[in-house]
Amino acid sequence: MINGRWAALFLAGTAAVAQPSRADAQRTPSSDRAEAASSNSPADDQAVGEIVVTAQRVRQDLRSVPVSIAVVSGEDLQSRKIYDLTQLTAAVPGFQTGGDNSFTIRGVGSTVFSANIDSSVGVAVDEVSLGVPLFMSNGILDDIARVEVLQGPQGLLFGRNASAGLLNIVSNRPNLRRIEGSANIELNERDTVPGDGFGIIARGMINLPLSSDLAIRVNGLHSMQNPIAQHVAGSPDRLEQDQTRTAIRAKILYEPTDGTSIYAIGDYSRERGIGGIFDRTYRAAPSNGAIAPALSGRDGVVPGPENLRYGADADMSRSVDTYGISINASQEIGERLTLSNIAAWRGFDLDLNLDTDGTSANLLNINTNQSQYDQYSNELRLALAPGGPIDGQIGAYGFYSELQADVILQGSAGTAVPNYVGRDGLYRQTLRSLAGFGQFQYHVTPELQLIAGGRVTNDRITLNTRQNRFPYQITLGPRTPPARQTYSNTDFSWKLGTQYDVTPGITAYATYSRGYKGPSFNTMFAQVGQDLVIGPETVGDIELGLKSTLFDRRLRLNLSAFRELFKGFQVQALDVASGVVATRNAGRVRSQGVEITANARPLRGVTLNAGATWLDSRFRSFVGAACYLGQPNCLPNGTFDAAGLRTPASARFSSSLQVVYEAPAIGRWTPFVEGNWAHRSSVNFSSNGSPLTRLGAYDMLGGSIGVRTSDAFEVSIFCKNCTDKRIPTFIAYDSFDTVLRRVPSIQQSWGYNSVRTIGLSGTYRF
Repeated sequence: MINGRWAALFLAGTAAVAQPSRADAQRTPSSDRAEAASSNSPADDQAVGEIVVTAQRVRQDLRSVPVSIAVVSGEDLQSRKIYDLTQLTAAVPGFQTGGDNSFTIRGVGSTVFSANIDSSVGVAVDEVSLGVPLFMSNGILDDIARVEVLQGPQGLLFGRNASAGLLNIVSNRPNLRRIEGSANIELNERDTVPGDGFGIIARGMINLPLSSDLAIRVNGLHSMQNPIAQHVAGSPDRLEQDQTRTAIRAKILYEPTDGTSIYAIGDYSRERGIGGIFDRTYRAAPSNGAIAPALSGRDGVVPGPENLRYGADADMSRSVDTYGISINASQEIGERLTLSNIAAWRGFDLDLNLDTDGTSANLLNINTNQSQYDQYSNELRLALAPGGPIDGQIGAYGFYSELQADVILQGSAGTAVPNYVGRDGLYRQTLRSLAGFGQFQYHVTPELQLIAGGRVTNDRITLNTRQNRFPYQITLGPRTPPARQTYSNTDFSWKLGTQYDVTPGITAYATYSRGYKGPSFNTMFAQVGQDLVIGPETVGDIELGLKSTLFDRRLRLNLSAFRELFKGFQVQALDVASGVVATRNAGRVRSQGVEITANARPLRGVTLNAGATWLDSRFRSFVGAACYLGQPNCLPNGTFDAAGLRTPASARFSSSLQVVYEAPAIGRWTPFVEGNWAHRSSVNFSSNGSPLTRLGAYDMLGGSIGVRTSDAFEVSIFCKNCTDKRIPTFIAYDSFDTVLRRVPSIQQSWGYNSVRTIGLSGTYRF
């Protein structure tokens, strides 16, 4: 049960995070660009519009924010048919997915799937930080104003644990002025997957002003997608391949006076099936292992980079429910001060089982995870608005979470004994985090400002765990009695910088930031007596940037150069000797590079959005990295120094381009054409640089063509990954051959951008 004082802290949060003034709140954020564009004169309708972001927890023009940011608007999400966070890689260079709900920015992130370990890339939804990676798999992008991808450490102003960067997701707020709504249905087909693949997405939104100061906005979604990979052999009792999602979100905005705002959000999401999350097949299976005979002899499956088939004779199912409530309130105090607070609760329930060996043979058939999680947070802020020599904000943040999990991995290993080999764990982890923070800008002149901020964080985590309580002939990892560990840490992170308006259209900035990611635990022992603590991760980041609006506002061009040095980088690897996947602190990681984003309107009706990232992200020291099978420089204890290797899932070069053409209207109909291209150079998904987990460079093309009216209708035909490149989201060693046979069998995971998708979309708005 939750500690009473934390429940009281949550319930007491009735005053909330800094929200816009009433005048700002009466328009939805999705209208920012339209309003900015409408402020241009008729002769200037080719100008790029203003982009408003909340990257510093206040509404600002993108050009005035001294942070490298890639912004994907709600309109861009819709035109590219991007519906969850994993698909953002097609639109944002330098952003990469790893395995099981993990992400990297600038080549750094936590390629970790453990429900108790936060990602180095944080996620905030409507100013509430999501505590664990599992929330990200259900990160359904519906009725979204924009997604801001903030590069570099961002934990100073955003909750906690964003040492590598942050995905700041902002949904559309209720509109106090008018009734509005929309309905959208999308049909899609993946004609190159086994048996074809079909999908349907239905979405709806209604916004109702209940009075001049009260409005409610409700949006809902239901979708069904066939899997990418097809089950072809075996007879599981429970086989849930299709991914189905149902989500609903209700938002209420109440503004009784010009200086008072109360904004409440409640949401629920239900997801079932393994499709798009645990679509896994074999990329390689050497003949001297146990997997290859089962695949070729029993299942008729040929491993390879193009393989989309697998076998299973045990249950394959996934059930996730996520839910939450947040209450935001703010009160203006005088002309420049605003006192605000955000209180939030989020939780999930997970029930998962996979046939881990991926064949119809009874080798490693049971991989279950039953978890329940709750997090409570409260943030109090006092903001000083621009208008004098100093502006900024101070605040206090509190966070508490509790995770309980029961995990089992076992199988017969081809014998008649059901639990011949296995491991299991039962654990409960609690986390308490308290922080005080502040950031201010001092305006030396109208053109020059100095930036200073700091954050003191105290984390305390406790783990109660018991491992391998069931009998096995071969036990993966040691058998341990109930164990308890507690760990505390206090950190000071900070930021210094300067910003200078070179001209009214050009701004330069230079910053140094120290970021922090808190500690956690490994929940399973790899060796007897092991210290389970995963220490904190810190980073020092130097960034130089230039933001500009050029050629009479026809071009927006932003440049940044950065160099980051991580200490204690948290990285995950399979301990081949024990069969336990463990996370540990690498010595140091250096990430450096250059980022470019551009938006242009070179011709009437033509819009270009482009970006590119050049990156060099490497381990500078990592003594004790786990060897891959057959590694030539491996020490007798199975480790080596990974210094000089690139970090997992880091591409040397990535880029994206979108071109949109809106033709002159024909009567009330306006035709449009959209095309997009994304490029990634090669990546390796392993921290040890195994050549078997490398994914080569690829290019992905997409596009759409359709018509819309100014008032109501839009219909389009679209294509994603049009050339049908087989692009796995992750590549890793399997859990059976690798541990028990010392044979390098390789699995690959597939997502809904991994193959070609062709579809039809229709929208009605009122």
